Amino acid sequence: MDLALRQGIKNLKTRNPDKYNKNAERNRLRDIQGERRRIHDAALKQIQQLAALHDPSGVEFNIGPVVKQDDGSIISAESIRKRQEREAVKAVAGSSSVTIEEVAPHMDMNTKVPSENSLSQSNPKLPSKAQQRRQAALQPYNPPPKPRIPEGVPIPSGEENWLELWDLPDEQIERRILRAKRKKATERKALRIKQQSGKTERRQARDEKRKIYRDIKLIWKSIKEDQVRERTRLKAAEDEESKKVAVEINNVERRIALELCETLGFTISNTPGAEDIKPRALGMRGKAVDFDAIEAGDRPGNVVSKKRNRIDLGEIAMKPHESLVPRRYDDNAMGNEDFIKFAVGGGEDHEVLNYNHKLRRKLRRALDGAQVQKEMRVRQRTMEYLEDNGVALPLELTTSAKPVNVRGVRILENGATETAKQERLRARVELAEFNLASRELRKQAKQCAIEAGLRKHAALTGRLPLRSISPPGTRLPPHIAASAAAVSALAVSADNKCDAPFNALDDGSGQSSLESHA
Repeated sequence: MDLALRQGIKNLKTRNPDKYNKNAERNRLRDIQGERRRIHDAALKQIQQLAALHDPSGVEFNIGPVVKQDDGSIISAESIRKRQEREAVKAVAGSSSVTIEEVAPHMDMNTKVPSENSLSQSNPKLPSKAQQRRQAALQPYNPPPKPRIPEGVPIPSGEENWLELWDLPDEQIERRILRAKRKKATERKALRIKQQSGKTERRQARDEKRKIYRDIKLIWKSIKEDQVRERTRLKAAEDEESKKVAVEINNVERRIALELCETLGFTISNTPGAEDIKPRALGMRGKAVDFDAIEAGDRPGNVVSKKRNRIDLGEIAMKPHESLVPRRYDDNAMGNEDFIKFAVGGGEDHEVLNYNHKLRRKLRRALDGAQVQKEMRVRQRTMEYLEDNGVALPLELTTSAKPVNVRGVRILENGATETAKQERLRARVELAEFNLASRELRKQAKQCAIEAGLRKHAALTGRLPLRSISPPGTRLPPHIAASAAAVSALAVSADNKCDAPFNALDDGSGQSSLESHA
């Protein structure tokens, strides 16, 4: 398709066909001027490199003196002078102590001096560097004097002789521009073909990389779930142990208080109203429970019967010729048995009670609550006696009647409880360690996924045999597994420093307090 046909198609698709060619001539001249300027700059730079080796004064090369800087670059003395002038102008604009008269002798007359208004402005609006370069490219171009290369000075091998292109006519420069454009277009097309040819392999390698990373994250998820389950189990066990310890401590405190009251002569039997306190089971409306027939068992939450002559209906013979074969009575077998009791009063009252574990615990709580009320009545009478006689109350009488279970509070090595500030600091440190280990773990996992993707791409492109690729997601690499173990250890940070001895108990000690990770 020739140029005229393409131009005609463009004109049919737009409402303003002149916009494609109204600035064609101007743009052509600008391209020629820009290319000529680039040729001159490249030639001057090449000549300066040669002058630095053969004649730093630049007289033989028809250029100014050149200076070799500390970093090895070559620059002209004129450029150094202009740089010093720009720095002087910046010093005038930035500091009010420096006057323009002091800087003027060191400045070129053609250099623009900032006005008083611009100096008074704190942030004057200046064009960007890219805009300055575009404006400088549009300015009229005055070519510098043509340099020369003395005889006997060779051009470095592999470099183009830019001085030969100094006086090229506009037609040759235009052809040079077109050749450069065609070369760039050819390179872009070759790059697109290369990108299109390897798209399938790159996508497969990308999918392999994502799959490896996803498999590693799934392994992390399974590890985290296991640790959460373990942490939940340990937390439940710790709470249960904490409750037991609180109950034991409360029993010890109650025993000590009751012994102190007995020492002063106050007991449950001689305290008025203590014997009148009866157990009252909650949630048993309409059912009469004979608490005189049961008593607290040896185990917590268990009750046993005082009467051993109860009749088991399962042992009664159904027919006259059958004989009664009694069996040994077991209090623990009451859970699924039905029993009959004889009430005091007119007639025979049959009441069926299912002594399961819930009912046993309910009756045990009622018995314990009545016992606590009796002990508190004795304590109250003892405290009134001491206050009437002006004696200070011992701490043993002021302890709580119910178990005090403080959950989530750690106990340090010295026996003191952890304060809120110490808890926040510990949580912050643990979180920082966890984040640091997790960041390193993600970094290693990404590196592993990238390597897997590269191996997949190399295998698809024929640079690596397919059998060398290991099956993905089957096992973590050693360094990934080690990092995962480190993160898991941080996730379940068991602080064994929170074991607190309870000397008041027999031989028990507080279980280690494991809190959930921050």
